[in-house]
Amino acid sequence: MAELKAAGLVKSLAGHDKGELYIIISVQGEYAYLSDGRLRPLNKQKRKNKKHLQILGAYSEELAAKLSEGLPVHDHEIAGFIRAYKQEEGKENVESRRDRN
Repeated sequence: MAELKAAGLVKSLAGHDKGELYIIISVQGEYAYLSDGRLRPLNKQKRKNKKHLQILGAYSEELAAKLSEGLPVHDHEIAGFIRAYKQEEGKENVESRRDRN
């Protein structure tokens, strides 16, 4: 399994938030602390067991640098990164459907 690291994008696999996308803020032991910039802002992070997360492979260098240096990260930056990922995924899905036809 790939490593969970700060500023990585993950998808929830279990619980009432199944299917939701989050950015990893920190990892401590068996738990990851997550934010989506909207329902789970930085001041109300989601604590989730690592085994209930799927790593999506997207990673924000900008957010990682801020988190590692202790600089402030804003909810709108997190929400914007997730929104951009969803838009890109949507484009890829449309293109793959066109290829099949």
